[in-house]
Amino acid sequence: MKKILATLLVMLPVIAMGQTQPKGELINLIGMCVNRLQFAETISSYGEVPFLVMVTTRPTDETVQSFEEFNTVMFMNPNTLSWTLAEKRNDNKYCVVGVGVNIQPYVNDSTTM
Repeated sequence: MKKILATLLVMLPVIAMGQTQPKGELINLIGMCVNRLQFAETISSYGEVPFLVMVTTRPTDETVQSFEEFNTVMFMNPNTLSWTLAEKRNDNKYCVVGVGVNIQPYVNDSTTM
């Protein structure tokens, strides 16, 4: 329960940031997209399971006038602490937008941000 609470507390600043439209440079995320079955086979081979599910929005073009919503899922391996961040697109494909290791709760100190 403490881990869930810590995770939620970590995500609150991210949720708050997602409510505003920051000024800055628009970037395109490049990810590999595969069908659900291929994605499930690959993610399970790393021992990763769903950890967080969220709805994310992204501009549809550089005018930043319209947005597209995606279901985004973070998977993690609780033993190795590896993780994968994937968007589930409307065409039922999963697009990997990030992978990493050593996932841990955010601690508000000068060394983490």
